[in-house]
Amino acid sequence: MEKYLTLDNFVAAVVLEEENRQEHVDGESDSDSEDEDRIDLNTRAAIGSATRRHLEITSREKMLKNKQRLNYLATIGPRSKILQNLPFMIPFEKRVEIFREFVTRDQSKRRNGFVDPDQWRFSVSQGNTDGHDRLSKHHAIIRRNHEFEDAYEAFWGLGEGLKEPIQITFVDKFGAEEAGIDGGGVTKEFLTGVCGEAFAPRADPPDDNNEDPDEIAGTSLATTGINKMFTENPQHLLYPNPTILEEVKYNMQRHGKSDFQPVFTDILNRYEFAGRILGKCLYEGILVDLSFAPFFLLKWSQPPDASAAGVNDLRDLDAEMYRHLMALMDFEGDIESTFNLDFTITTQVAPGKVETRNLKPDGDSIPVTNHNRLAYVHLVSKYRLVQEPKLQTAAFLKGLTKIINPNWLKMFNQGELQTLVGGDTGSPINVEDLRKHTIYGGVYLIGDDGQEHETIKLFWQVMRELDDAERGKVLRFVTSVSRAPLLGFRVLRPRFCIRDAGEDQSRLCSASMCTLWSA
Repeated sequence: MEKYLTLDNFVAAVVLEEENRQEHVDGESDSDSEDEDRIDLNTRAAIGSATRRHLEITSREKMLKNKQRLNYLATIGPRSKILQNLPFMIPFEKRVEIFREFVTRDQSKRRNGFVDPDQWRFSVSQGNTDGHDRLSKHHAIIRRNHEFEDAYEAFWGLGEGLKEPIQITFVDKFGAEEAGIDGGGVTKEFLTGVCGEAFAPRADPPDDNNEDPDEIAGTSLATTGINKMFTENPQHLLYPNPTILEEVKYNMQRHGKSDFQPVFTDILNRYEFAGRILGKCLYEGILVDLSFAPFFLLKWSQPPDASAAGVNDLRDLDAEMYRHLMALMDFEGDIESTFNLDFTITTQVAPGKVETRNLKPDGDSIPVTNHNRLAYVHLVSKYRLVQEPKLQTAAFLKGLTKIINPNWLKMFNQGELQTLVGGDTGSPINVEDLRKHTIYGGVYLIGDDGQEHETIKLFWQVMRELDDAERGKVLRFVTSVSRAPLLGFRVLRPRFCIRDAGEDQSRLCSASMCTLWSA
């Protein structure tokens, strides 16, 4: 595509197209709603006299209008169409730039033109009497090792408002506030910590003898060791725990509890909140050390009712089941008499508890034969990949799309989405790029001569001598993330900064988690 497009201009042009397209879509949506209301009123007023012909004409007019709208959108957004239908024709780095520009435009629109968090806070505080109340809703006191629970309690009510800048104050186990000012690094540490808790894979099944009936029926269930919201495949790739609701129901029934709905609602709300938090990380350009299963990533940019995952995606969930199904497809003998299968599937609803489910109505009375085995294979795949985790996945995606427009994610395939979340694991840390975009404070400020302080020169010398894993540890120590931003250190927020720690020669290096390193 570089032969036909000037990619530097492409980024700005496609962002402008998308804004025009979105404005047109929003306007048409309002118009459609008015038309539908008018048709409903006309229909109700003419009950008993309206003819089928009139309704058919109205329907055809609406179809023609939709077709004209689609044609118009295609003319005002040719570059957007490329991104939607042929994204692989545009280099990944350019698509990341487009994604970041979409986010920046959204931030500016939501924040009255202020992208910088401090400027936005100042404008809110000066705007009206409700400003301080609004800011207080975006501030939270967070206990160490309770990041997800405290974040859920503090920020669940924000909804889409989580897009706005938040401020975090950490407290230790004694309730004492930790020193430091949240200049962005503390928030980054907080968000990565929340993700670490929310997406931690499920623990081993608990000892039944140690179960607490009150805890089983309580809303804390979603974040205890009894059930984790996410589990992992043999390659340690994460996806929603497909049986968490079944396990909750089974455990509550064992303890005489029958009102499942409040607990189910709470768990699904937590999935939605996990989606919002991950969306917040994407929105702010914060990389998190998480790896998701491809079949789960496939659903991120799909409509809520889409079933994009297919038979081949089952390999990433259960490789052994996939091999068995492929062997069934290749079997040349008589399947019915050899395997005695029917259209059912067994699922583990709790440790030691297995139930059999029909894959289709009366599936337990329909044998699998050579003629219907393809349908059987597809139904098994659909059950495992789509139906079983449907509620959990839908809740997570509801939260993710509150923060990130799903159209923005359609530019990326599963592997690229993973890179967007966690960075490029195969790309080494570029020391010279980091050095170029580092700022200095205290005695390390670069003077008029343009020369670095001798200590700074030694620091960069050591950084060059470290291997990439050790450089990653330094980066994690200072920024809470061990990988470079996708577009390089020029987009790191807050900036990487080094300053002196005063005259105390015995003090070791420390990081304030505001990307400020005292040496």
